[in-house]
Amino acid sequence: MSDLFMHIGKFVVQPEKHDDFVALMREYEGSVRQDGLSHSNVVEDEETSNTFLHVTFWNTRDDWVAIEKTDAHQKMHTARNAMLAEEMQHDFLCGKVHV
Repeated sequence: MSDLFMHIGKFVVQPEKHDDFVALMREYEGSVRQDGLSHSNVVEDEETSNTFLHVTFWNTRDDWVAIEKTDAHQKMHTARNAMLAEEMQHDFLCGKVHV
């Protein structure tokens, strides 16, 4: 058994930016190496329009902290934040995952 660190961010996206948000997240996840990332998912809420959770699983919390500081990640934040209808709920949920 191993432990992973999980981070979930919650995003409410401007309705007209729905598809752009999904495309940005897919492009970023597919093109940027994120050391220590085990896996991630962008989950769209079925009941609340234009609301997403970005669920990431990391080998350690330190891996996540390191990625947050990279230029590529900060550029993605800038592009992503311009699409939001309200401020991201950062650290919406963090914790140790026992798998």
